[in-house]
Amino acid sequence: MSALEVWTFRLLVVVALALFSVQMATRLRLVAAGAQNLRWDRFPERFRQFLVDVVFQARVIRAKPWVGSAHLLVFWGFVAFAGFTAVESLRGLGLLDLTETHWFRSYRVALAPFAVAVLAGILFLLVRRGLFRPPALGQTVSKESILIGVLIATLMVTFLLDLRLEGGAERVNWWVHMLVILAFLVLIPDSKHLHLVLSPVTVFLKSPVLGDVPNLDFEREEVGFETVADLPAKQRLDAFTCVECGRCQEACPAFATGKLLNPKKLILDAQRAMLGGQLDAKLVDVFDDGVLWQCTTCGACENQCPVGIEHVPLIIGSRRGLVSNGEAPDYLGPVFNNLERRGNIWGLTYDQRDKFIASAGVETFDASRHSYLVWLGCAGAFEADYQKSLRALFEILHANGVRFGVLAKERCNGDPAKRTGNEYIFQELATQNAEELRQAGAKKIVTSCPHCLKTLGQDYRRFGLDAEVVHSAVLVSELTSHVHLAKDDEVTFHDPCYLGRYAGHTAEPRALLHRVGAEVKEPVRNRDNPFCCGAGGGLLFEEHESGKRISQERLDQLQATGARRVVTACPFCSIMLKGAQASTQSSTEMVDLISYVNDKLRGEGRGAGG
Repeated sequence: MSALEVWTFRLLVVVALALFSVQMATRLRLVAAGAQNLRWDRFPERFRQFLVDVVFQARVIRAKPWVGSAHLLVFWGFVAFAGFTAVESLRGLGLLDLTETHWFRSYRVALAPFAVAVLAGILFLLVRRGLFRPPALGQTVSKESILIGVLIATLMVTFLLDLRLEGGAERVNWWVHMLVILAFLVLIPDSKHLHLVLSPVTVFLKSPVLGDVPNLDFEREEVGFETVADLPAKQRLDAFTCVECGRCQEACPAFATGKLLNPKKLILDAQRAMLGGQLDAKLVDVFDDGVLWQCTTCGACENQCPVGIEHVPLIIGSRRGLVSNGEAPDYLGPVFNNLERRGNIWGLTYDQRDKFIASAGVETFDASRHSYLVWLGCAGAFEADYQKSLRALFEILHANGVRFGVLAKERCNGDPAKRTGNEYIFQELATQNAEELRQAGAKKIVTSCPHCLKTLGQDYRRFGLDAEVVHSAVLVSELTSHVHLAKDDEVTFHDPCYLGRYAGHTAEPRALLHRVGAEVKEPVRNRDNPFCCGAGGGLLFEEHESGKRISQERLDQLQATGARRVVTACPFCSIMLKGAQASTQSSTEMVDLISYVNDKLRGEGRGAGG
């Protein structure tokens, strides 16, 4: 290259790097200004999710195989071309010319298949975006997306031409290729393609625990997120990493049923507020009115996000800020009062619980005699239908020689308070419960409520509870592994969000159903990607839900399978789906998993223990 070309290229590189650095510095300063909550613990788990979601792009491919595969081709193409770009940049800067070495020539030839793959992938994505216009991406075709796609295609075309061109044509081709790379450098920070830089970090920093919301430290007067300035570092990093793919939007049950909540818009609104200098703005003003209370905390958004964004902590943190200022919705007031005064969500006295325990003949837990403590929860103490499920569980445990007991007194685990932002009530309940469970010597706890499973098994670890907590479906699946009944029924199974998505228990309920002779017809959303029943996040108590009721949408999906029975494994899912069923006069039978299994075992005359 001539001296003029070298100095011209050097000048262009300096300008491009300066523009890139200025834009990046603005964003990184905003991230650094947030409260420190970037966590590097649990390194093996974080590294694993980095490999799975970044290196192998598994989350991108899982939900949309064709689109994900095209993205994988582009991603790995860029990785493969990193060395080529570095060598050509060194040559252009006049620092070192390796282009005539044997290894580089071989490397360049080996890159040809990658270039073809990237070109095929980007053309597929451009056609999809420009012609088919997926709703999640918006009906208006983004000029930025088209420009980036054309630039990527140009890079691949110029590379392939470089293999054939010589002389002046080769020189012009080289300049086109390198100018496109410099244009990328300038465009990336101020576009959704910033995820190319940030997503590996965001994915690694994402908590391995879905919907992980650390406790507030009241001694430091923490109250949650009130203004944009209160957003901590991870939530700020998330806002700048968003790729605007809309997968969270597509998965959200609130958005799907006509509500204002859009997880993608929530993240982008936070980003715009930070870049717009609105740090003192209240989050309730930044986000659309009421959207923070439309979230069921089902975790579908986080589960689908390919770049490690954590929506649930942002929403719950914002709810905490509102609750601390007395701005919770009216329907939550009685719930908070009930939890404070009575220790349960319905505000009932515990006479009903005592009567149920006495009639069921259940002993008070004694660590020296019992291997399991059965946690009843609010539904177990007061909900008649759910108590039938617990009786079935007791019968199965007895029949299999499992010795168990319950606490003499029990209060709500605090999940409704935690998910609705009332951290004070949650910590009061959790502190008392954790201490009583420790004093009781409980090392193994079984519950039929997925919300209790999440709270006792994960959240209570921050209160010093070191016990194994299992869902009844998992335990009963282990106890009945020898059972194999002939197929004689057809059911569909509704995966509770806190059992399937949060806890990852999707195989055990199905194994149970298959063993007792039920063929499972899967609904459109299932396993670790279920459609929520609408009860979570405090919405169990919301009587005036806007748009179509989430529970009704889910019931429609379940009925579309054509199965005669809907089986579920959560008391609150059962309440919501039965409510939807009552409003439509549906003939579909709603049954609890453990009750169903026990009835089938009884019907065979085998007894619950087989």
